[in-house]
Amino acid sequence: MRHFHSRITPSVIHQEAREFLRNCLPWKPFHDSVGVADLLNLLLLMAATGASLFATVRRFFSFSHETASRALKAQSFSGDQLHAALLRGLHAVMAFGPHDRRRRWQIAIDTHYVGYYGQRVKDVVGGPRKQGTKWFFAYASAVLLHKRRRYAVALTKVSPGQKPHEIVRALLDQIAQQGLKIQGVALDSGFGGGDTLLLLQERKLSYVVPLQRIGRRTNARNALFAKRHNSIHWVEWRTERANRLVRTRVLVWKRGRKTRVFAFDGWAGRRAGNVHRMAQAQRRLYRKRFGIETSYRQKNQGLATTTSRDSNYRLLLQGIAFLLRQMWVALTEELGRRRKAKPTAWLGELTLARVLEWLADELKKLYPEDHSIPLGAIG
Repeated sequence: MRHFHSRITPSVIHQEAREFLRNCLPWKPFHDSVGVADLLNLLLLMAATGASLFATVRRFFSFSHETASRALKAQSFSGDQLHAALLRGLHAVMAFGPHDRRRRWQIAIDTHYVGYYGQRVKDVVGGPRKQGTKWFFAYASAVLLHKRRRYAVALTKVSPGQKPHEIVRALLDQIAQQGLKIQGVALDSGFGGGDTLLLLQERKLSYVVPLQRIGRRTNARNALFAKRHNSIHWVEWRTERANRLVRTRVLVWKRGRKTRVFAFDGWAGRRAGNVHRMAQAQRRLYRKRFGIETSYRQKNQGLATTTSRDSNYRLLLQGIAFLLRQMWVALTEELGRRRKAKPTAWLGELTLARVLEWLADELKKLYPEDHSIPLGAIG
């Protein structure tokens, strides 16, 4: 995203958002009822307000919600086409140059679950009960761990039965296909299995991931939680299915009653002259991954509401939310560059919430709401 403006205004935000969304996919009008511009603006207004298609159409558009729904279904985007287009859109917003593509980046990988309350369909995954349901549409993404450049660089749906290492492989392959180089990965404890660590070691990536206990019995992993604070150890175990040997360094970190065991290693670890210094650096890298959790909360600010069981429609809404957050990251990066601000400086006047508010305000000017409700005849 390198469209230089003298000022950031609601009009600029709307123009940029609509252009990126338009360029992502081959949109087409729906008869004479819904033009491409109206369809894009509908999706952006849904995202900016967090509302559903039904609620947004009834308030702001002249056509019915049934017509809007048919217009979206008429686009006929396949899942693979939609996924590839959204990924291209995310990287188009970043507009990385040759220097950025030569750089080796640190990333954080995480999963995100959206509760589903309808009749079970094939695309939902099970999980611990949260918010009144144990069924979810699930997604995974990778975000750069770089101040003011926390761009999302990979996005995928999580399928039922998909293993954590398969999710990580899919995201890493996406990043490689886009020409970006990865130095290291920070992951949450759900990715602490042996197959994931072996994958990262095979790709010669540094990594940090907190390990979970395995059952209640005494074993090599569980014994680590009794070790002293700030101690470093080697641990070995075998994967359940393939019986492959896993070997990794770990750092034991205690704070109050809580003990965490961080697995870390990779090419950086083997080159480090002081392994304790490297272990602390990896722990700090893991602490940075709060940024991806924040990214999901920010992304949810731009996520339209739906109860649909259509996984492609849900992926489209997720992708739009990521695109809006991506655009905000690009705007803050440009703002910091123009002001020559330090990477750690907080640019509080341009929050994602404000960007979404301005986008909604601009769209509401184009589609003014009728502030009247007919009561109907008496008698």
